[in-house]
Amino acid sequence: MAALSTAPSQAPAGPVRFGGAVSAPWARLAAQAGLSALTLSAAYVVAPTFGHALPAAAVVVVGAGALAVVLAPRLAVEIAAAVGLLALALVDPTYAAYHLALVGLLFLCRRRGWALALALALGAVAVPKTLFWLGYGQSAFHAWLNEPALAVAIFATLYWWRETRDGRVPSLGAERSPFAAWCLLYLFPSQTAVPLVLGPGDLWRARRDDAAAVLRALAAFAAKAAALVALRALFPDHGYGSLSSATLARRPLPALWGVVALSYVDLMLALSGTIDVAVAVARLYGWQLPAPFRWALLAWNPVELWRRWGIFNRRFLLKNVYFPLGGGDRRRLLNVMLTFLASALVMHSGWLGSKYWAVGVAGWRDWSIYFSLQGAAVCACLLTWRLVGKDPRADRELRWSWGRLAATLATLAMSALMHVIILPQSLPLGDRWRLIARCLGLV
Repeated sequence: MAALSTAPSQAPAGPVRFGGAVSAPWARLAAQAGLSALTLSAAYVVAPTFGHALPAAAVVVVGAGALAVVLAPRLAVEIAAAVGLLALALVDPTYAAYHLALVGLLFLCRRRGWALALALALGAVAVPKTLFWLGYGQSAFHAWLNEPALAVAIFATLYWWRETRDGRVPSLGAERSPFAAWCLLYLFPSQTAVPLVLGPGDLWRARRDDAAAVLRALAAFAAKAAALVALRALFPDHGYGSLSSATLARRPLPALWGVVALSYVDLMLALSGTIDVAVAVARLYGWQLPAPFRWALLAWNPVELWRRWGIFNRRFLLKNVYFPLGGGDRRRLLNVMLTFLASALVMHSGWLGSKYWAVGVAGWRDWSIYFSLQGAAVCACLLTWRLVGKDPRADRELRWSWGRLAATLATLAMSALMHVIILPQSLPLGDRWRLIARCLGLV
């Protein structure tokens, strides 16, 4: 495997543009302090709305790191990695020590593919699962594992390996520490609260301070939090958790569709708002990550839905599954289905992140059904386009028409119904299928 690159630095020398204008260091520091305080305090307040609690100490550390990057921009990689480690240590000190040792081991093994694979399999799967199993009965040792961080370790390593193999790893710069850059993949400041699948192409590149981009991310998660609060206030019993199978069976068809639709919108707001928080943190540090959801509720066909939904996970799966299989050049429909099934296995099964030596702890069966249905819908769309001679790359812009409105409503209804498979976990699987059949008027 190739080593980390050490080509000439792309870091700016002298004053850096902040929000488009060159500012004196003290003015930039004051502006960053205000921006950080506004963004992180908003994140701290709204995160519980999305189902995440951000520890106050970790938020303070992340804010201090954003200020340190302004004072020492050439050390941004080192500062961000150190902040990520400290934030993880504040949340889970025992696991943080293990995680740092794992990251160091992977770094030492990076030049040999077999050694890297063995270190990853042992350090991120076999050893932590075994240690948890052996210490299960000890209260002080029981909860030491951090499954999301282990998942990040696996995904980041695979991402790096694939981009290195394809020759797509960006240059770091001669003054950059290769180990710090490596740690950044596993210890990004936002990873403790909101793990993202990020690769070298996201983080090993020139930074750019942009206050407007930070404010856009802040506005996005604040608006989604407000919409979520309003939704739950107006429809307090819309979620599946408050409804039994018998209650749902007595609901008239319009009310049943209301539960399905509102639960789907609730999920979309919570999921996309959570990742917007992580994007805002990344932008505070100068990494201009794109928005993770691009108006997915306005998607007008299944293909467009997945182009706009969770782009970080989608990009990871495209690079590590879809394109290695051949992409759309050969066996496109088969490759699409295999990619969706890989998403179920890797992203949602509990196979890699579970604390237990078991398959499917986190719902492998349900997620496999769900992604099989979504993959089938995408394949049906692609097959229809092939039969009518439509280019899959055409008609990808948002626009208004009555036909587009009907297609959007149909796409949202389809996706909302498919989410019945995974959202009402308190209901038996058979009852979920009956709920879908009732919505379709089949029973």
